[in-house]
Amino acid sequence: MAFTGIRGIVSIAAALAIPLTTMSGAPFPHRDLILLLTFSVILVTLVGQGLMFPAVIRALGLAHAGRREHAEDRREEAGARRQAIEAAIARLEQLAAERQLPADVVATLQANHRDRLTQIDHRRDGDAEHRKLADRHDDIESLLVAAERSLINDLYRDGQLKDEARRRIERELDLREAHLTNQRPQD
Repeated sequence: MAFTGIRGIVSIAAALAIPLTTMSGAPFPHRDLILLLTFSVILVTLVGQGLMFPAVIRALGLAHAGRREHAEDRREEAGARRQAIEAAIARLEQLAAERQLPADVVATLQANHRDRLTQIDHRRDGDAEHRKLADRHDDIESLLVAAERSLINDLYRDGQLKDEARRRIERELDLREAHLTNQRPQD
């Protein structure tokens, strides 16, 4: 309780509320000592407790609670993403059978979804080498998005692309960029 409470605001207010003089006009006895002691106690509790706070956090086992919670959230998110992609693949197979979709269309969509599954697996429980490859892939993809964006803006400035088309393309590039940012682990 002492570590989470308000640090002496009531004590300071009470000490400062002591009048300078008594009703008879004489100085209030030991007012300066009361103020000094109040400020000293507050200073000691702030500094003392402030210096002890890291040890208390470690003793309670809360030192890495945020990291553990974040890692658990990422695992939960990866599991949900995996299930969603698997559901999409199952639905694609169902649609392919129901509607007699062309094999090349189905194969392209399946390859795209399986690639997404592979990336999730590598990020979630792959070894350091797989994570390194995934990070390198994302870095290269970011550079490719930047190259596309640069060309689109050049075409727009040269009058070879209308603003509406440029905005649609920029939106797609922004979404790809946001997806890449979302895939990166946050420390």
